[in-house]
Amino acid sequence: MACGYSWDAVAISPMAVGLEALVAMRAGPRCGYPVLADHLRDQLYVLVPPGTGSAAAGLPGVRVLGAGFQLLMPTTEHGTLVAHWVSPPRSAPYPLVRPDRLAHHLRALTGAARKEAAAS
Repeated sequence: MACGYSWDAVAISPMAVGLEALVAMRAGPRCGYPVLADHLRDQLYVLVPPGTGSAAAGLPGVRVLGAGFQLLMPTTEHGTLVAHWVSPPRSAPYPLVRPDRLAHHLRALTGAARKEAAAS
């Protein structure tokens, strides 16, 4: 599906960092935010409103997929063993994660990881 129209996708690697950020945001699967896990690439794709993904751009392990990009989506509610919906989109309009909140939590997590690495 084409990115940049109904949503942008924020790709977070490793996936565990993205999951930690969502937990910190209290944006779990029951909230209905569309979140896709790619187990081959160890990436989490979080859908955000179109044109807003740049709020997370430049963070370590983050790539923004906006206009001009495409994202392969599962055709079933849950997907496959390789790529599946951590939180499948509910009926439209579905809620999208606020990219400023996502970026804030990712900054906090990556900053803590850098401090731990420096202390080692």
